[in-house]
Amino acid sequence: MSLTVTYQNLSDGSFTDTVQGAIQWKDIAACVGSFLESVQSELIHQSKAFVPELTEICSQALSGKGKLLRPTVFALTVSSLGKLDKKCVTVATVLEMIHLASLIHDDVIDGADVRRKQPTFAHLCGNRTAILLGDCILSQAAYLASGLGNEQVTQKILSSARSICIGETLQSLHTVDICTHEQYFKVISLKTGELFALASELGALMAGASPDVCGQMRQYGMSLGTAYQLYDDCVDIFSTEKDSGKSQGIDLSIGKQTLPVLLLLEKADTSDKKQVLSILEEWTPERTSELLPFLKRYSILSSCISVAEKLLSDASRAAAGLSRTESRLCLNRLIRYISQQMNSLTT
Repeated sequence: MSLTVTYQNLSDGSFTDTVQGAIQWKDIAACVGSFLESVQSELIHQSKAFVPELTEICSQALSGKGKLLRPTVFALTVSSLGKLDKKCVTVATVLEMIHLASLIHDDVIDGADVRRKQPTFAHLCGNRTAILLGDCILSQAAYLASGLGNEQVTQKILSSARSICIGETLQSLHTVDICTHEQYFKVISLKTGELFALASELGALMAGASPDVCGQMRQYGMSLGTAYQLYDDCVDIFSTEKDSGKSQGIDLSIGKQTLPVLLLLEKADTSDKKQVLSILEEWTPERTSELLPFLKRYSILSSCISVAEKLLSDASRAAAGLSRTESRLCLNRLIRYISQQMNSLTT
């Protein structure tokens, strides 16, 4: 099926995206391909910033198989409003290092063995070494940020790093009892939405945009990142390790409350809720197949998709005032990409 999406630009009318059908990641990354290559090279360079004994393990940690999603959001925002330069490479590198450090810590907390179809550092080196490695990368990111020569940018980076840690801590506290929708969205906005919001806000700031535009782009990133985390939470239940490239069913194993489960417990009748709680109380990833019929019965995936689409619509509106450029189109393609990934999940 061929699909053409038309966007409304508030300043100069509507325009049609030239990419039809399913969006591929290459359709987005191509807009800033050479910049992302520079970021990847700088990440490898940063692996040599520690003592020689840590170079190899840091190189493995900083040369992962990820999409450089946050640097891409940052670069597309800068390109939509101004020009990318060498200092932008440093900012994007810092963003990715904060993200990679958080993933290493997440895998320890979650007890995950697989990440991006590769063994996690926690699995390979043990939890103690993995935690310390994440600390090394996070502290190096802070050190790089301090040398940018822009106090406002540095303060925003450090504030966001703090917010991510707060979000992870709140999530850990909520594993004891079933959390509310408000608590869930507060956690994911802090632990995931915040770094996306920072990426797009800093992109506007580095391009010399007005405070109003910087605020709009921060909202773009927050909405996009929150939707992306919701997608990731759905993947944990509705996908497979083969398709997702990471350990499945981990969220429920550590008592992490995610929207699919919250909605199921909210919608299920008394009898079904009792059975669901029984499954959750003695949860193992292998019990996902027992939970799926209940999720399907109450159309939980469809409900989650509706929430994600609302967030993505908010992101689209936030970016609507940007200039009509290829980078602006790619920001919208990123929205489409996350939407199609979410809709590709099945019960």
